[in-house]
This record gives sequence, structure tokens and C-alpha cells, in this order.
Amino acid sequence: MNTKDFTSSLGVHNVTTSYLDEGSKLPLVISPRFDDSLDFLCDWLKANRSLVEKHMLDHGAVLVRGFRINTPPEFERAISSLQPNLSDAYRGTSPRSVFEGTKYTFSAADVPVNYPIGQHLEMSFLKYPPRQLYFGCLKESNSGGGETSLCDFRKVYQDLDPVLRNKFETKKVLYNRTHKKVGDRYTFDVGAKLSWAQMFGTSSEQEVDAICEKEDAPDVHWIGPKKDTFYQEWKDDACQLHPVTMEKVWFNHAQVFHWSTFPAELWYAFTRIGDIRFLLRSIIIAIIAVIKYCVLGHRMALDIRFGDGSPISFSEMSKVRNAVHKNMVFSTWQKGDIMCIDNFSTSHGRQPTYDFGRKILVAWSNPHDKTSTTSRSTASVEEKNSHPYYDARDCENHELKESLSALLVNDQQVPGVIEATPNPSPESTLSGGDAHDLKKDLFLHNNQGSQEDLAKLFSHRHNQTCPSPRLENIFS
Repeated sequence: MNTKDFTSSLGVHNVTTSYLDEGSKLPLVISPRFDDSLDFLCDWLKANRSLVEKHMLDHGAVLVRGFRINTPPEFERAISSLQPNLSDAYRGTSPRSVFEGTKYTFSAADVPVNYPIGQHLEMSFLKYPPRQLYFGCLKESNSGGGETSLCDFRKVYQDLDPVLRNKFETKKVLYNRTHKKVGDRYTFDVGAKLSWAQMFGTSSEQEVDAICEKEDAPDVHWIGPKKDTFYQEWKDDACQLHPVTMEKVWFNHAQVFHWSTFPAELWYAFTRIGDIRFLLRSIIIAIIAVIKYCVLGHRMALDIRFGDGSPISFSEMSKVRNAVHKNMVFSTWQKGDIMCIDNFSTSHGRQPTYDFGRKILVAWSNPHDKTSTTSRSTASVEEKNSHPYYDARDCENHELKESLSALLVNDQQVPGVIEATPNPSPESTLSGGDAHDLKKDLFLHNNQGSQEDLAKLFSHRHNQTCPSPRLENIFS
């Protein structure tokens, strides 16, 4: 194999991996080693889809960084290479707009960037939330804040106070959803900004009824003086089993739909960034929220309570937030970034900023029926979890592993067994132990070449910015 074949191949040796956060290992970062072009990225993602999805499953999120992505159509092209089954159906809470020249790429949230958005799994309150979520950055924030924060909601479930967690699991949660025909403009309730006409793409109440029936959504009621206000109410589980790993996941929108969230998240932003404007807004909005929701008895456009209708107290919500913030990672954007998220394990949120030039995109995969997982017997899962040597990830989808193995074994650019890969290198923040674990995921077969083949393969030289990779770090 010559140098050109090596550097132009689609094997995993043409990317590097590292961690954005060493402690949580969330997310795994994939960057180019030689070629940072959009064409290479699209081809590589298509060829290594099983590998990327495996890492999304293991780590919760994968950050693709360092490639040349400058426009929404380029972002959509890259995402479509990884996930051909994208969806443009949006029944979430934040107003969004589709970008010109795309079908599946939307603005992340059409609300002021100084509004914090609490951690959540996208559309987790629906029966059919998207299985995967993809964010992209065309312009990063140049001032404090503006990060898309991540959180492993499997860890939140584990860290939540057991008494409170049991209360949520026993009583479940009750959602109330209200949208006007025209959304409110001046409010800190993000859900109230979204009109039902915008959410469903029609101004016909009959068409909305038909859409909800088709999507197996809760019954729609038309309320208000003119009977033109959209209203739904339904009970849901507070936690779910992950559809692949069968781990318990904190799976609801309590930390978004509770009245205390907006001022609390501003307070957290102030303590982290130190911008006095966040503190002042937190105090003012907290006063307004207490008067409006506690004294006057108003409800948010998307309201959440315990399943029996009793309110979630401020103290209980604070315990949830503490478990969430304990496990949060703050991902500072760079232009061209793509964040790929397992929406059934890892939440996202938006940190407030006063940089109004920030431009973030979002796309999502086809929906997945979350109730198909809860219908499985949980007894066997609990039995396995009680075993001292059990790792929930041991029960991952075997087809995914097999396809990953086949992909790597059949890669003609990888001659033979490489027993020492991937090890840490200057281009990777993987520790030796992490690299060894990752190696076991990448190579499972032997006897496909000789050491002489390897010596010939790595005898060439690259330019000064791309030094010749050593055998022990070629897959770092």
C-alpha cells in the first residue's frame, strides 16, 4: 500500500480520538488526522457509521471537530451521511425555523440567547422521541456562556435521592400542555412563545386533531373563550430503560417545565461565569415567578406535576437540579463542530450568553417508541444489575458489535492484527487504560497480515504538520 492509499482511505487511522472532559469521558471527540474536507468527512461517516454509533452508545455523545463545515446544507450533508433517517417532525417546546436549502436542519431555539434552557432529553415527554440528536455550530459564542451543556441522565438516575426517585417512579409525572394560536412575545416561559400553529405547521384545528391522532398523541382539547387554545394532559413514567443497554435513565422534563427552573439556571450561570447580569435577572425573575405561579396560581405553558396532581416542591426540584448539575459537562463550541447525542441517555441544554451572534443548528433522527422498552420485563435487568461483575453495557445490541467488527476486519487499509492499538499519543487525551479498552472495541480478529506488511506501510514520511504515525498510536 502506498502513502496516497493510506492517507485517502476511510479507515479509523485517519482520525484521532480524545475526550473533552477526562472525568466524565463525555463526549468522545473525533478529529481529522490528515484530511479535514467535507467530502472526506461524509465518506468517513458513511463508512464508519457503526463505529460512531457504538461510541455514542458508550459515551453518550460524540463531538466531530476540526472539519470544514460552513453552511446549513453542508451540515445536513454530513449528518445525512451518518444518519440517513432524519425527521422534520417537531413537537418540542422551543420555537424553531428550518434553514434555507435544507429539509431537516433547524435553528436550535428561536428564543433570546440570554434565556437558559435546562437539561433535557429531546421531546422526552412524547411517546415517540427521536433516538439521536445532532447539533452543529456555524458561529460560536465569543463571550461567557453560550455552551451546549451535556449530562448523562443515567448518572442522574443513580445520583438522585432514593426516596425522591422512588416517589417519581411510583407516582409518575403529569404533563399539562397549553399553546395559544399566536405565541406570547414577552415572557420568560419558553413554551408560551411557541404557538400550536407553528408547532403543527397549520392553522386548522381539525388538521391538528388529525395529526395528533395519527401520531398516537394524547387527546386534544380546545379551551379558552374562543375555543382556540390547544390543551393536552397525560401521565407518563419519570424514568425509562435505555432501549439497548437496558440501564435506568432519568427520562422526563421536570427540570425544564418547573416554574423555578429559569431563575435557578440563571443563578447557576452567574456562579460559573460571574456575569452580574445573570444574577440580577435571576433575582428579578425569581420574584415574578413566585408571585405568578405560587401566589396567583398560574401554570406554565408546559407544566409538570406528580402523577396524582400534587405539585413538585421547590425543595424536591432542587434535589433534581443538584443531581443534574453534578454530572454536567460544558461543551464550548468551535465553528464546524457537530455534536452527535444518544437522546435516550444524554441530555443537552443551553447556557445563557449575551453574545447574540451565536449560531447553532440542530437535526434529529426518526422517532423511537419509548414504551417498547418499558414493556420488557425489568426483573431480569434488576437481577443482572445486582451481579457484582455485571456491566449494563455488556447487553448492547449484538448486531451493532458484529457490524462494527465486520467493518474493521474488512477494511483493507488495516493489514493484520494490531495488538498494541490504540495507545495514547500526543494527538489524543486517551489514557493508556482508556486506549486499551477502546482497542478491544476496534479489533477482534487476528491473522490478516504480517509485521513486514506493517513495516512497509509505516515506512513513508508525511509533511511536518502530519508526522508519520507510529504503530502504537495510529488508532488513537
